[in-house]
Amino acid sequence: MENPQRAIVAAVEARMRSAEAAERLADPEQMLAHFASGPDVYFYNDGQRWTYAALAAGLRSSGFRSLKGLIEPGFGDLHVWVLGAEYALVTAKFKRTVTDSSGAVTRSQGALSWLWRNIDGQWLIVYGQTDHRPDSGA
Repeated sequence: MENPQRAIVAAVEARMRSAEAAERLADPEQMLAHFASGPDVYFYNDGQRWTYAALAAGLRSSGFRSLKGLIEPGFGDLHVWVLGAEYALVTAKFKRTVTDSSGAVTRSQGALSWLWRNIDGQWLIVYGQTDHRPDSGA
């Protein structure tokens, strides 16, 4: 019989890798498929609180879709804590290189904490916190 905690860790890690892939593609719908929606769901990005609606609008904007090469090479130092059958907390570090439509390159690094919840058999982010800081690329 499989260890339930290991199964949750594996499922949430798979969703994290799926979120990475969606971000690399700059595909708003694939990215949004990782987030729960609802009036009590918030995401903090560099200290700014976003609702799901604001997150969706930002991801669907033409400016986002024109970006290339997000999260490279991917999430690192990824840790999953199983909080119960329904919840898991993930922390990770990342480096991000973004090239906009004019060719300008911006590098950042940071850390995130995402609270995942199993909703109707699908792991979704119900709370997120991400902080970015400049990265020299070295």
